[in-house]
Amino acid sequence: MNGYIIDLRFFKNGQFLSLKDILGVECTDFQRKSPTLNVEYQEFSGSNGSREVNSSFKAFEIEVKLYLEFKTMYDYQLKETELYSFLSDDNSYYIVTDREPGKRYLVRPSSISLEELGIRYATYSVTFNAFRGHSESLTSTLSEFDLADEWQFSQNLESADYEYEFDVSRFEVFNAGDFAIDPRESELNITLQGESLGNATIFNRTTGDRFIYYPEFSTNLGQTVTIDRVYPKLNGVNRGIDTNLGLITLAPGINEIEIQNVANVKSLWDFRYLYK
Repeated sequence: MNGYIIDLRFFKNGQFLSLKDILGVECTDFQRKSPTLNVEYQEFSGSNGSREVNSSFKAFEIEVKLYLEFKTMYDYQLKETELYSFLSDDNSYYIVTDREPGKRYLVRPSSISLEELGIRYATYSVTFNAFRGHSESLTSTLSEFDLADEWQFSQNLESADYEYEFDVSRFEVFNAGDFAIDPRESELNITLQGESLGNATIFNRTTGDRFIYYPEFSTNLGQTVTIDRVYPKLNGVNRGIDTNLGLITLAPGINEIEIQNVANVKSLWDFRYLYK
């Protein structure tokens, strides 16, 4: 076999697994299909043409070529069975390659087929369905990361110090992804600490989103407010009834944030960037 070998890794059960290391299977090609925009239009009587009313990105496919060497036909049958079992997991999983070391794709296999069977080798074609319609950054904004290791070019990042922990009431949260972060669909964890006599408010001036926590709270008394995706909590206990039921989303790029009615304020913003 000639050509460049791709390090294809799978994130399962909290750990990264390499096909080469666990099965001796090498990845020789990795092709991600282009994103497809789905646009809905509506026609109005008396108006020319149509109007765009909604748009979203569809799922896309990732095609992978695999190369397997074996010693005997018995060895071949065993390795092929292990390969099929590994790929056809009951649960969805993430895949990562050294071509895009800073991104991961949540996938399910849609087809696995034998392409060629030789005397001592076999090649396979695998198609994965990236059903979320996007990739995401491998690490989150509060993770310890190195631009040279876990991030890459094309992630809209520069060699700058991006901050996601703040001890001021007005600041900017940078979303480097192509998509808005909507906690109804994606991970977003906001932690709010400080002293409040009530009506603690998080206001995103960029999107107009406003979250209000009505009761008093004090970090000095061991109390911390968090918004875990869509669930407001006090010390880990759901307290949605004590809020205005508002959600905070993050637009792509700069988000101007203001926190009101909290003294000695500190906030933390943890999420992953989403990419087309």
